Amino acid sequence: MANKLATLPLGNERVILCGSVREDDLLVNDHDPLRLRRWGPDRNVYLKIEALHRAMYKAVPTAFVDLIDIATYVYCADQAIRRGNGGSLAVTDEKPEIGQNWRRKLHFRIPVRNPDLWKSKEVLNHLVSTLSFLSEDEYLFEFEHLQKDHSLEGYIDFGSTPFDGLIEEVIPFSGGLDSLAGAVQESVIDKRKVLLVHHRSNEKLTPRHHQLLDLLEKHGKDKHPMHLPVRISKKKALGCEYTQRSRSFLYASLGATIATMIGLNRIRFYENGVISLNLPPSAQVVGARATRTTHPQVLNGMAKLLTTLAGKPFGVENPFRWKTKTEVIQLLADAGCGEMIKYSTSCTHTWEMTKQHTHCGTCSQCIDRRFAVLAAGQEANDPGEAYGVDLLVGERTDGDPKAMIAAYLETANEINTMQPLQFFGRFGEAARVLRQFEGSAETTALQIFELYKRHAKQVTRVVDQAISRHAAEIRLRNLPANCLIRLVVDTGNASNGKEPDEPHNGSTAIVCGDYIFRKKGQVWALRFAGGEEQILLPSKGAAYLHILLSNPGTPFSAIDLACRVARRRQEYALSDAGEKIDQEAMTAYKARYTELEEEMEEAKTNNDSGQKQRVQSEMTALAAEIQKAKDRGGKLKKDSDDRERVRKAVGNAIRTAVKAIAQFDKKMAEHLKTPRLCCGNNPMYMPTDGVVWVT
Repeated sequence: MANKLATLPLGNERVILCGSVREDDLLVNDHDPLRLRRWGPDRNVYLKIEALHRAMYKAVPTAFVDLIDIATYVYCADQAIRRGNGGSLAVTDEKPEIGQNWRRKLHFRIPVRNPDLWKSKEVLNHLVSTLSFLSEDEYLFEFEHLQKDHSLEGYIDFGSTPFDGLIEEVIPFSGGLDSLAGAVQESVIDKRKVLLVHHRSNEKLTPRHHQLLDLLEKHGKDKHPMHLPVRISKKKALGCEYTQRSRSFLYASLGATIATMIGLNRIRFYENGVISLNLPPSAQVVGARATRTTHPQVLNGMAKLLTTLAGKPFGVENPFRWKTKTEVIQLLADAGCGEMIKYSTSCTHTWEMTKQHTHCGTCSQCIDRRFAVLAAGQEANDPGEAYGVDLLVGERTDGDPKAMIAAYLETANEINTMQPLQFFGRFGEAARVLRQFEGSAETTALQIFELYKRHAKQVTRVVDQAISRHAAEIRLRNLPANCLIRLVVDTGNASNGKEPDEPHNGSTAIVCGDYIFRKKGQVWALRFAGGEEQILLPSKGAAYLHILLSNPGTPFSAIDLACRVARRRQEYALSDAGEKIDQEAMTAYKARYTELEEEMEEAKTNNDSGQKQRVQSEMTALAAEIQKAKDRGGKLKKDSDDRERVRKAVGNAIRTAVKAIAQFDKKMAEHLKTPRLCCGNNPMYMPTDGVVWVT
């Protein structure tokens, strides 16, 4: 037994019993465990690999047959257990909540052919860590010996056509724009024979997939892709959760098994780098609510698991990791395959699809797709009437739809004006992903920054062109009040296409949401729990609060906070300190410099060249700031009391700001107390009740 726990109360925890496993000695007090059965009279899960050519079939290691079983059970449980509502199996119209209610703890008991392999520390660690990061749930597995074996051949509905050529690559194929472009890259551009493994999850999409396959055959000619549909179905009552974050694990498992069957040692996912790296486009898309389908950590985790199961190196690649979605669409157009775009499907709300509206136009995937289509000049191949809500002039309801589009554009606006250090300071996830790539961390960091910079320019260019095109309607106020263009123009957020001299400070940002703490001109605009908007005068404490609320769960050195604000006084409306640095800022700089010297010694001890370069860069920048103090000559005298002085000053400033907030919003001030807001050596904000701030 793996990951044995004491009995725990049932909240978002659920037990999933698979096949004919025993029901006693459950890991949690789940009085109604979910039963998934693939065989027997009470079968409620079905898997069929369709049209596999017999000449391609050969037996694979039993570990891969087990892998398909595990992936199928995980995928079906993912759909059957709702996020929020205590893991309810009931179908409701409620949206999953952010925070603790979003995450589930799933206890699986699964019968396998080789339980000792799956219980091994290496395999179990790869399996759990990959799935946990992919869906942001907690997974615990028990494995029992499968009493009655069912071979992989029993899952296959063999096609009647003969094997017709050497397969050079296996590609998971969703029918979305990126996987379609991957198929075009391989078969039309590179003239390689590939096999598309497609999970057929929704019959409404089947006619569109057939259109794509016909067009791929037309353009690929004798190198057109072969297609292998896999159907996983279940009883209707088991389909109540739409997020399906474990789907790519199922894709990888199926693709890897087929690749192993035909003698290949890798599979290729095709997805643009902006989606793959998964920097949240808005405060409304947090954690796993932004897909991690091909995140580098997921692909690396899958590769480690598959390598262990295969007993030899097995790769999981994403050749599009340095392309934006606009560049992916441009690839399709340049290959003469633009006509395929309209038959691809990107929308997450496929259950709402109609013949007229194949995309909702409001989900993050639809927004991303439409911006990219317009930026690539391919609107003729992706008719606007196919979207339930037009990207630019369609009216959006209050709440998530309005906040999503506003925050998406605001993120693009911010990145469009950022320098690399600002970018990595704002998006810590980007820095943390560096270890997932081979090669120089500095080179990879620059590639990530340039990728997002190109994406931001593509998005803002679409908006600039739209404002120009709709100038008369804007002047006459003929556009819906809640459409994107009105949201931009009415808040003064139109871009003039020029790079500003100063970093973007958010003073003209679109503000939507129940919890707001962000710049508005020379003051701070605050809103708590959907109440009235309030104004807070600028202060160092307010600036520190803004940094902490913008980075929930992230501890900051008090000295680092003081230095950040001291070096960006104008951005926080704290007046210009002039050429000569004030005494308080100099004290913070001295303390920070001492910290950096200690970090440098640690980097040298660990022989960490990347850390040494980062620290040296910050020390150089700090020294340049110190040079502004004419009478100090840039030379630092160490003072052991500096650090404590700065820490006390930062803590006092934060507490003073909270007291100022209490004068007009006592509930917000109460919220900003320990344990949610901690000061001390390492100030940190940790919301405990699902609060997400728009900053």
